[in-house]
Amino acid sequence: MSPLTPPTFLPSPSSHTHGTNQSGAVGQAEASYAVLKFMESFCLLSAACGMAGNAVVLWYLGFRIRRNHFTVYILNLAAADFGYLLCIAIETVQYLMQFNVGVQFGVFLFLDLFMYGTGLYLLTAISIERCLSVLCPIWCRSHRPKHLSALVSSLLWGVSLLLNTLGYVLCSVRRSAGTCQLLLIAIGALDFLFCTPLMLLFSLTLFLKVKCSSQHFKTGRLFTVIMLTVLFFLIFAVPLSVLILFDFLGYKFLYSPEIGFVLSCVNSSLNPVIYFLVGSYRDKRIKLTLRLAFQRAFEDSADDKDERETRDTITMSS
Repeated sequence: MSPLTPPTFLPSPSSHTHGTNQSGAVGQAEASYAVLKFMESFCLLSAACGMAGNAVVLWYLGFRIRRNHFTVYILNLAAADFGYLLCIAIETVQYLMQFNVGVQFGVFLFLDLFMYGTGLYLLTAISIERCLSVLCPIWCRSHRPKHLSALVSSLLWGVSLLLNTLGYVLCSVRRSAGTCQLLLIAIGALDFLFCTPLMLLFSLTLFLKVKCSSQHFKTGRLFTVIMLTVLFFLIFAVPLSVLILFDFLGYKFLYSPEIGFVLSCVNSSLNPVIYFLVGSYRDKRIKLTLRLAFQRAFEDSADDKDERETRDTITMSS
């Protein structure tokens, strides 16, 4: 995937040999095209399910559940995942229907990387802040600014917007191959060589502090949510940054960008499932509402038992 070509995992309208090996055999080209069609269909289905799940998360966190400083990050992460899946779904439908969208390829390059980068930055911020809240609980309770989560989220959206707007201008509007290549390599390095190691470092520190410390930390279900979200992000979403970075550097692999986009679609679709499963784990009540499951999943710590049971009863009755 060169910087001046469509950044999607689908074959370009002018050629159906994208993703084939260098032998160029007709049979192999047809087989590769069939594989790409399967990837398109799978990713479209995954994107549709993921958009529905993230829309539910946005509704409940935005209007139905009392927010804390961590759910503000989760709300923004759900918005980024929804936007990313929407862009991928639109691109996939256009290719499946063989629409000639022309300049829109550059727009979708901007939107894809914008949403993907924002999600990565938000998850990095979640990992850092949760780790600091365990390492320095007194400071976080006494000196943490009330609206820090909203300010950090806005800043991360702005940084991602700025970087990808520059990428869109330099790679699509005022095409400068050399500058575009350097900028996209810099974005890929920021994603893979800076944010991903930070996320991994603070998540690992948090895990070791909670599980290996002699002290007893009341982590609540939020700890599990963050650990699973980071783990699945590292498995399914980070390969996209790696493959795109390698692609910009000139290292081509069979289905290299395609596999990355499919895996990232799966990652963005999994987060709502993680929230619900963690929130409903070990709950024997048959009528467990989505609202209650999400509310339990994002508990910052193990609340007082009586208070939590009272809140759950009120939620169930409403």
